[in-house]
Amino acid sequence: MRNIDSNLAKIFVSIAEEGSIAKAARRENIVSSAVSKRLAELEALLGVSLVERGRRGIELTSAGETLLYHARLVLQAIDRMHAEMSEYVKGVRGRITLRVSASSLLAGLPLDIQKFMSINQQIMIDIEECETPLIIRDIVESRVDLGIAPNIFQNSLIQYIPYKNKSYDLAVAMAPQHPLAKLKEVAYLQTLRYDYVEQNRGTAISQLLDYAGKQSSATRRTRIRVRGWEAVCRMISCRMGIGIVPSLLEVSYGALYDLKFVPLTDDWAHQRICIIARDFEGLPSAAKTLVSYLR
Repeated sequence: MRNIDSNLAKIFVSIAEEGSIAKAARRENIVSSAVSKRLAELEALLGVSLVERGRRGIELTSAGETLLYHARLVLQAIDRMHAEMSEYVKGVRGRITLRVSASSLLAGLPLDIQKFMSINQQIMIDIEECETPLIIRDIVESRVDLGIAPNIFQNSLIQYIPYKNKSYDLAVAMAPQHPLAKLKEVAYLQTLRYDYVEQNRGTAISQLLDYAGKQSSATRRTRIRVRGWEAVCRMISCRMGIGIVPSLLEVSYGALYDLKFVPLTDDWAHQRICIIARDFEGLPSAAKTLVSYLR
């Protein structure tokens, strides 16, 4: 009996994604009988049934779903290994995959990254801006090395380190003529009588507001949803409603869109930006170097 290797993992992923032995065989450019044999080897080796055959093709069992998750991680790691090893030949001494939130970019992260790369020119950094929930997901699933985002939601599967003690408050953005604009600070419940402008569902702040709303009987009336903070501010300036946004936006968009920002008094409205990893000790050396710099 052979051990599970990358070839077996690759064939199983093909079976799962194609939903058919025949289609997986075509994808892998081998005969169907060979695919069936490899699947039988896997099930015998693990001692569990991985698939169920039906009229619609192959469906994964619970064990098969678990194996698919781990097989994808293995293949991603191997692909990344090959990519990074080829870069060493070109003089690169490490690659970091990094997911960042919009709030971390507003807090000065681009300048910090630029300075880091100027003194570590042989380290490559792949940076992508994502919503905080997606950053958390990618860290949990080991798709990326690091994330930088607010600690809105804690997850026991990942670790957090403050990013240079940077933090921000949430504020209510509104037109200067709005009834709340004369206040120095405001509680979330006071805002619920007015229409809201928000980002698309699934963003961290949208989920946070949903959670906060469950603590009271009042309902939040979202009039319009848009993508990105600038679009939120633009809609608010058109008197489409108010919005709860990071106070950091006031510097960029306050004067541009003639908006007033009033801080929220609620405890959950104070956010700390953190460096996030699945396991800081297990990071590649390049990623550890970046963490040390950003601390």
